[in-house]
Amino acid sequence: MTEPAPGPTDPVLFKITADTAQRALLLLRRALGWLTVTYVAILFAAMIGLEWWGEKLWVFSLLLYAPAQVLLLPLLLLTPLCLLVRRRLCLVHLVCVLVLAFGYMTFRRAGSSRRDAKMISAVTFNFGESNHAQFASFLDREKPDFILLQDAHGHGPEFATKFPGTFVASFSQFVFVSKFPIQKSTLLAEPQWAGHPVAARFEVLVNGRPLVFYNVHLPTPRQELSRFLGGRRVLGDLVGRRHREPGFGNYSEWLTARIALARALAKIFQDETQPFIVAGDFNMPDHGLIYHLFAGEMTDAFAHEGRGWGMTFPGGKGRFVRRFGPWLRLDYFFTGRGWRAVECRPEPGDLSQHKAVLARFEPLPAK
Repeated sequence: MTEPAPGPTDPVLFKITADTAQRALLLLRRALGWLTVTYVAILFAAMIGLEWWGEKLWVFSLLLYAPAQVLLLPLLLLTPLCLLVRRRLCLVHLVCVLVLAFGYMTFRRAGSSRRDAKMISAVTFNFGESNHAQFASFLDREKPDFILLQDAHGHGPEFATKFPGTFVASFSQFVFVSKFPIQKSTLLAEPQWAGHPVAARFEVLVNGRPLVFYNVHLPTPRQELSRFLGGRRVLGDLVGRRHREPGFGNYSEWLTARIALARALAKIFQDETQPFIVAGDFNMPDHGLIYHLFAGEMTDAFAHEGRGWGMTFPGGKGRFVRRFGPWLRLDYFFTGRGWRAVECRPEPGDLSQHKAVLARFEPLPAK
């Protein structure tokens, strides 16, 4: 006589099914543990690599300009699974979020609103593709002693009219507005990018003390990054396809030239003998090799006296940008010898592609 097949309530079948489910759950828990360990290792390696090697490796050079939050994307899968079977690992994920947001993204808690008669204030702004009405309102509120504009071809006379009683100098794309007498002004002959100077130098007297301002605009990486984001083959771009920007055979050559340009400009600042302040659109995030070329020789005003994250780009009316931007800090004040920053902050509002940045400085005691 044939025995009946085991039914769904048969104890043997139930035990096999339970054991299989238990082993699967155990494997899933172990896998989530190893995936979390692997993710943490890759995340911290990526943050270290981005911070110090940035433009030396093409992958890092692309990630530098992406929102830092992209490094958290694996958690969109890992965290929900861990919530189901390994909740304690979610604490590790939370630590990763906090380290990225308040460590790597250089969140600052400094900032000051104190005023002193010896202090000076300055604003830097990429004038070209930004919201001029928002900028004008910002100037009306802050009334800075100095205004440094980039990408402002032909706008020198306009600012001389807007600010009567000030001193205005302009060269090419650079405009400098000062409440103090301008003693000397020049467009730096070197270094250049594609035949165009990247900085101008202005010397003023502040209460009888000489002070030099450098107005800087480094080349935008937008064109090169667009090739990758536009679906071009990365390998082909790296090893030999011609770029639309003349003079570079491939992406690696372009990166090397960009680093060389930054080194040459940093050498100019290093050799400056007068007290000086540097401002402008550096088109570099506050991480990476190029950033540390400047921050290693000078003091980043926002990094020392800012509040919050200080993001200045991109802004505007685009739906994606309005929702997620700005996510980069491209506009800076640096102090050299003789002065120190006591406050640094971007303008409020999100209508401008680049945000203006205001900084206040006080003189250091003469040695």
